[in-house]
Amino acid sequence: MNKLNKSISEIWDDNYVVPLYQRNYAWQEQQIRQLLQDIYDNSKNPESRYYIGSLVVLQRPDGVYEVIDGQQRLTTLHIICKYLGLLNNSHLTYDSRPEVEDFFKGLFMSATSREYVDECNKRDNRKIFRLVDAIDIVESTEIHTNPGSSKDEVITLSSMSESQIISFKEYLNNNVILVRTILPNDTDVAAYFEIMNNRGEQLQEHEVVKALMMKNLNEKDRSVFSAIWDACSQMDIPIQKGLSDYRRNQEYPLFGKNYDTLELEYLAQYNIEDKLTSPLSIDEVLALPNKYINNEDVDREAEAKYEAIIDFPNFLMLLFKLKNSECQLNANYLLSTYNELKENINSMLFITTMLKVRTLFDRYVIKAQGENEEDENLKWIMLKPYSSKEMNSLTLKFRNTFSNRTDDANENEEEEDIQKKIIMQESMLQVSFRNKKYKNWLFELLQWLNEKEVDNVNPKELSAFLDKWIVNYYYQLDKKTKSAPNTEWSFEALGTDTPHFVFNFIDYLYWIASRTKRANIRYIDEVDNFYFRYYNSIEHHLPQSYEDTENVNVDNIANLCLISRRKNSSLNDKAPKEKAKMELGLQPKRKIMYRITHDSNGLWGRKQILDHYEDIKSLFQCASEILSLDNPQLI
Repeated sequence: MNKLNKSISEIWDDNYVVPLYQRNYAWQEQQIRQLLQDIYDNSKNPESRYYIGSLVVLQRPDGVYEVIDGQQRLTTLHIICKYLGLLNNSHLTYDSRPEVEDFFKGLFMSATSREYVDECNKRDNRKIFRLVDAIDIVESTEIHTNPGSSKDEVITLSSMSESQIISFKEYLNNNVILVRTILPNDTDVAAYFEIMNNRGEQLQEHEVVKALMMKNLNEKDRSVFSAIWDACSQMDIPIQKGLSDYRRNQEYPLFGKNYDTLELEYLAQYNIEDKLTSPLSIDEVLALPNKYINNEDVDREAEAKYEAIIDFPNFLMLLFKLKNSECQLNANYLLSTYNELKENINSMLFITTMLKVRTLFDRYVIKAQGENEEDENLKWIMLKPYSSKEMNSLTLKFRNTFSNRTDDANENEEEEDIQKKIIMQESMLQVSFRNKKYKNWLFELLQWLNEKEVDNVNPKELSAFLDKWIVNYYYQLDKKTKSAPNTEWSFEALGTDTPHFVFNFIDYLYWIASRTKRANIRYIDEVDNFYFRYYNSIEHHLPQSYEDTENVNVDNIANLCLISRRKNSSLNDKAPKEKAKMELGLQPKRKIMYRITHDSNGLWGRKQILDHYEDIKSLFQCASEILSLDNPQLI
């Protein structure tokens, strides 16, 4: 009898083929990052088994298994296992996709994955770029050692200690489990594939939590609870849109006459018929009509188009943590966390808190505007609602959160300044901690905001709170990071192991210093407006491959900058002079490095690196002055 549960090592006892009808490899950083984090989290208990999902296959006459379902996961595991040295030969082939076939042949023939990635990037083959990126992501993904804990550190597969990497490899190989189902040989694969891909989505844990919290409510409370929950679950749509009927109620306007506040006491006035009913089953709760959004709003009202920095399950975890500070910020434990807390949760009080926190979130937390995380035109916004009279009716519109204008006039200089600063603070934190889980900064921000009235948050106090959080995190990071031998600063010479937060903090300090003119730092006038972006690769301005003729430490932080992974690959071993020809869209540190190169007639060596290092030290030594905080110098 065929055993369904297969360890990863047992999976690779066989060979697999991806048929032509399967889509191309499509996993991106978020999925790969989460897979590695989950494996690491579960590996802390080496006796446990981690069931990673299913693999549906059909055995061909030659004994090779045709992959029907699970291709994305299987391909990713194939790349991870090769990177970790758990596989010597490729176990994946592809029907009628020679570029992909050649990719894996070349990968397993190469001495190192890094060497092969560099070679692939030189060819710039768009048909395999996702696979090339996957290797890069596997190598550089930041893994949290103790998520949500003060003892948390960030590591990568490439920076793990010998004991850590051995434990990780052993756990992945022997304790990570795929449930492999082999279809009967007479299966109509085309029909099966179509049915499988058209099936409804599996019930999600947050839907189960909703049902459990609603099942004992009376009809009146059930209606209110469901409407608020459904509206809040749509994280990319303003809450005022999701609750349009409540907003427009002239007698009990939930968001006030101008749509810009929150009148929680009015919730008790909705659906006043109080008819008790028997408890509902989960299926009955889920069958209730979804109250989210009035189509009239979509058609008539100006939409605020954005993407939230967190999804709804992880938003729920933030709410649970507000209830109990010991909770993890990891939606993988959503249902188990609810079960631990349920005896102390009043459903209606919880939904009231959800509505307030979500309203605060919409108003005081940044959103992204852009096609995706890799969009070079990605921008950050922070908006509040207001009512505008158009065609004899009130229309919901949005403007900058800290704007006080009542017409179409531009904000004044002070409003623009504080709005921009808070957006920069939050976007710096977002790109530094991009994972939707483990957003401790967001939790502490929402905890702070929850003590305020929705329409009465002082922007200067908010900005000061964020600066204090940033500086405190820096100090914690500094304590955790061991200084390299013969260095005077924890982050002096860590090379690609330098936490990305440090680079973003440097850019933020440069930006503040350029605006406030509070510090005399070289090249500060070169800094102009920019957006923090998801730059998750560290580049050596003087390439590592260059001969060290001047005793240059290329891992000095002064020789490093954040850059997009694809841009880093394209620049590869180009000379600093060639790199410095770029002018537009550069983060402050990178722009200053290029400017120094220009001013040195294209030279970037020991002198320039050491001079820039002194600039960075000066920046940190006067950080408290730059930020107007009562803190000692940072280094």
